[in-house]
Amino acid sequence: MKYYVKETGHTGLAEKTAGGKARADAEAIFEEIGLKKLRIPSIDDRENPEKFIIKKLLKHYKTKKAWKARTAKLNKGDVVFVQFPLLEHSIFLKPVFKTLSKKGVRVYLLIHDLEYIRISGRADVGFMKRKRLAMEEQILRTVTGVIVHNKAMKKYLIGLGYDENKLIDLEIFDYLIPDYDEEKINERPNEKDMGVIVAGSLHPKKSRYIYNAPETLKLNLFGINYDDRGLKNHNYKGSFMPDELPFVLEGSFGLVWDGDTADTCSGVYGEYLRLNNPHKTSLYLASSIPVIIWDQAALADFICDNECGVTVSSLGEIPALLEKMTEEEYLRLTEGARKVSDCLRNGDFTKRAVERCLEIS
Repeated sequence: MKYYVKETGHTGLAEKTAGGKARADAEAIFEEIGLKKLRIPSIDDRENPEKFIIKKLLKHYKTKKAWKARTAKLNKGDVVFVQFPLLEHSIFLKPVFKTLSKKGVRVYLLIHDLEYIRISGRADVGFMKRKRLAMEEQILRTVTGVIVHNKAMKKYLIGLGYDENKLIDLEIFDYLIPDYDEEKINERPNEKDMGVIVAGSLHPKKSRYIYNAPETLKLNLFGINYDDRGLKNHNYKGSFMPDELPFVLEGSFGLVWDGDTADTCSGVYGEYLRLNNPHKTSLYLASSIPVIIWDQAALADFICDNECGVTVSSLGEIPALLEKMTEEEYLRLTEGARKVSDCLRNGDFTKRAVERCLEIS
């Protein structure tokens, strides 16, 4: 039997962010290709708020117990796909995955975030979180296979000693759009001078670069936590549900950038672009909007190979790049975005990754 894990009972993911979109899309694709749902409930800790270490440990233990009970039905030859990191964290889960491996159950992880790479070096990460991140890193080495974001992440993990044959390159996250209306997409103006879109968290701590972007760069901003500083090049459009965004986005390009400055992608979030697949990239392309991406980002090669966007080393390059670009060149990029859009909305990249997993013995 082939399964996928669905962690149930979670309500903490903000509705107007992409926090749950990628996971929900993966579940929909798993269902479409015939994987059976293996429900694992979250632990209700309303009576035990995580204020003290003993209560935290108790919740971690209960989570392990729930996983152990629900996976006990799995037998040799069964296959199970798990989205990772888990929504319900536990520092005690490694033995559960080791037991599955010993039983001959094939476990594959679909990586959404490698937190132990992104934040483990930060000074503000507490003991319990460090312990959990270390456990998650060990689980990655225990399972049958791991679906990583891209070639850069795969190369990075190989450098850490992971088995190359167990790492599957997703390439890019799919982005399903329920009730896709091609006419609405086609009605959108298709010109190169409509501004650059930034979608996602607009909090200064997360996206500081937008608050010091060049004044000549027109930004159309979509998301939560916007800090209105009266900047003339900012055009704040509001926040929307992930499935609504493709039909309300306004702009010529979607920007894939992160970190502290407009000069380069720096800081914890900026440097992480060298390894990860930002979900906003998939949003833009699924919406048939070409992208502008940092030239050192892991997805830069994908964008160039599929002719669905351009790369820059700093945001200061964008105004001159757009001024020089011809309408014919821009239309070629939008056509490339449309081709990728068809694949993303069909779940093709996840489907191919699952197929490659099943080829691993």
